[in-house]
Amino acid sequence: MARNFERLSNRSLVVLAFLLVGSVYAFASGCDSSIPPATEPQKPKSSSSGNAQEPADAKPVEKTSSKPVAPAADAKPEELPLDPSVDVDKLLAARLPADELSVGWIRLFDGQSMAGWRNAGNANWRVEDGVLVATEGEAGLLCTSVRFSDFELTLEFKGTDKTNSGVFLRTPAVPADPAKDCFELNIAPPDNPFPTGSLVGRAKVNEQVDEPEAGEWHTMHAMVDREHIQTWVNGQLSTDYMDTTGLTAGLIGLQFREGTIRFRNIKVRPITYAVLPAKDLKDFNTPAGKVSAELTSEGALTLTGGKGHIELLQPHANCCLQFAAQTLAENVNSGLFFRCIPGEDMNGYECQVHHGFKEDRRRPVDAGMGAIFRRQNAKAVLSDSAEKTFVTVIADGPLMSTWVNGVQVVDFKDTREPNENPRKGLRTEAGTIMLQAHDPECKIRFDSLSICPLP
Repeated sequence: MARNFERLSNRSLVVLAFLLVGSVYAFASGCDSSIPPATEPQKPKSSSSGNAQEPADAKPVEKTSSKPVAPAADAKPEELPLDPSVDVDKLLAARLPADELSVGWIRLFDGQSMAGWRNAGNANWRVEDGVLVATEGEAGLLCTSVRFSDFELTLEFKGTDKTNSGVFLRTPAVPADPAKDCFELNIAPPDNPFPTGSLVGRAKVNEQVDEPEAGEWHTMHAMVDREHIQTWVNGQLSTDYMDTTGLTAGLIGLQFREGTIRFRNIKVRPITYAVLPAKDLKDFNTPAGKVSAELTSEGALTLTGGKGHIELLQPHANCCLQFAAQTLAENVNSGLFFRCIPGEDMNGYECQVHHGFKEDRRRPVDAGMGAIFRRQNAKAVLSDSAEKTFVTVIADGPLMSTWVNGVQVVDFKDTREPNENPRKGLRTEAGTIMLQAHDPECKIRFDSLSICPLP
């Protein structure tokens, strides 16, 4: 009898386990999301990490099928182990001063990582003592991950007496002919056909420019404004060139060709046109949702209440967006949406506006200031509540990069399949820009907003 009861109990447990597994699978099969997860590889959770809870007023998720899918991208991303390579103190120290931020300057090199750069060759580019350096390998470029159109660039360089390098402007990753498909601002010995300060194949350096000494740091400066290209070496005008080849946009590249080359203090200022400050709101739609909008006497736009948004009417696809915003209440949750489906409720990519973080600035609340919300968290929160914050967003095809107070915090590629709806896939079509106020207690002022289209 005891043995029969034991067999019966064991069988019952097996049946019960089978029924439980089937129930879990059936539940999972009925769950779906219209927003697939970001496809960037995720690091495993640490044993001490847990899942953040979805807010009660989270954006609604449409159901498109009954097939089992991965967790919805509209759910908050899991907390990941802190990245020990991110030195927050150095990132905070790298933030630019307000006078530079107010006119649009950002850093292309944060002094501790190669974030935002892609090695298009096999030279041994690396970071040493806050400097980008290459010493050997085949000739090639270290390029920005996104393109720039009209801009001003400054940097410092140091080479040897044998160094042959250059700074490439509006370039493809692998240029074929610098006289046709890019502007190469050369770094080369005086016996080179195009010595330091020349535009290779286009304009030779002004004879009045002093030859830079090997082994010393020197400044290089370029202004790329439509077809007009001007360059300076150590403050001396080296070329003044009008382009006839029709180049409109491209990457910024640092070349290794021969001899050790070092670069530091690399900054760029996109040339944009202003939307804010404004005299009126004729370029915007009437605010939608529970948000009110008004202009200050200085032309800044204040949003109060929520949930809701105000929509800029002119659509944009590839572009550089720069804005300055100041939160005027506690725990403000806001954002700038881009490539939105016109007229829909914030159906676009969102650059998050939220200053909150937990025990560490590498642990943001709601993805962090400058995050591409639901796609990639900010690597650190480099802003503070109630202080004016300057943000740059570049959307270039599937590539999206953001800077907060001049320092890059996101370098993201959307690898989903193309879809007109950005909640369901990669949207590269032109869309509108929306400014959000998320909560009823929200109050935020957008002091400036400017745009530079990318062809």
